[in-house]
Amino acid sequence: MKNVFYEGKVLWSQIDANMHLRHSAYADFAAQARLGILEKLGFTASLMEELKVGPILFREELIYMREVRPSDTIRVTCEMTRCRPDGSRWSFSQGLYRGDGIQAAQIYVDGAWVDMQKRKLTGLPAEWAKHFLDIPKSDNFILEDMPEKKTETKQPDSNTPMTPLEEKLEDAKKRVMELTEKPSNEVMLQLYSLNKQATIGDINIEKPGMFDFVAAAKYNAWNGLKGMAKEEAQQKYIDLVNSLFK
Repeated sequence: MKNVFYEGKVLWSQIDANMHLRHSAYADFAAQARLGILEKLGFTASLMEELKVGPILFREELIYMREVRPSDTIRVTCEMTRCRPDGSRWSFSQGLYRGDGIQAAQIYVDGAWVDMQKRKLTGLPAEWAKHFLDIPKSDNFILEDMPEKKTETKQPDSNTPMTPLEEKLEDAKKRVMELTEKPSNEVMLQLYSLNKQATIGDINIEKPGMFDFVAAAKYNAWNGLKGMAKEEAQQKYIDLVNSLFK
């Protein structure tokens, strides 16, 4: 068994009415293992206070395999499965084993670092991001791409006369604001992607990371129109807006 970062006895206070390890204790053991990794890498409580950052979880999934009884010994492994270069988003896979070596649970977590002062998600300073990536990695580890930087939609040059179709497109954009009910998410994605294709052309941004679900949906919608002429996208946008008013 490799990459064990916590080992300890099951306490009576962690046992439920059925004489089994209570569910929340599994998560506690997993959290203690992750803290053990951070401490070995120098991420002590005093350092995190100095950097004004702290780890938080977005998702925690526990898969129970075998029962754990009182006074048993618990060992918890931990491996990083995903991470961004700046350490701002990360995922771990953890195994919880009994004293006899039998795996009792599998834990998956997705998390991030938060700026404790601004109360916003943040990346780590370059030096500490490098240390964070020294955490043992799974065989299928993925180094995530950084999220796309927002790019402004190119507006028509005021000195260049718009074509009749471009003028209709601008009118259609204004008409959308007059809708009495917000369109569905699917329609909103269509409007977004058609507008991008109509004004910029083929997609020109990097694919966002797995944690940014909204940006990923927008990326996929725009990327799906690759190769479509601007004029065709302009007409499709106009037709879609017209259909919303029927």
